[in-house]
Amino acid sequence: MKRSAVAVMAGVIAVVAALVVLWPRGIEAQPHLAESAQLRFELTPASTRSGSNSFDLLITDRSGNAADGDVTVEPAMPQMGHALAPITAAPRAPGRYQVAGVDLFMAGQWEITLSLRGERVVIPLLLT
Repeated sequence: MKRSAVAVMAGVIAVVAALVVLWPRGIEAQPHLAESAQLRFELTPASTRSGSNSFDLLITDRSGNAADGDVTVEPAMPQMGHALAPITAAPRAPGRYQVAGVDLFMAGQWEITLSLRGERVVIPLLLT
């Protein structure tokens, strides 16, 4: 009886260890950079998992000065024919904006188009 209890306990530990090692994880959210002719855009997602997400944006000119104006964010997944309605980012500080509650409902390659003062960039975002 003692050996069977030890064997069961060893089996449980092995299963838990396998789950910890093999459980899918999101890719750590990192800043994504893109430049247009006059502006530099930095997008940092809160998460790289599909579902509700938010983005922090830092937008500067080529000299590093904060850019201001209305920032439009257009998430799309062209490979699947999905596109969300354009969203206006909320200003937080000079050159800093935030977009919250963006429903990126499917894992895969998304394209986030950012626009400010006629300048547009597309930033690829891979979600798990």
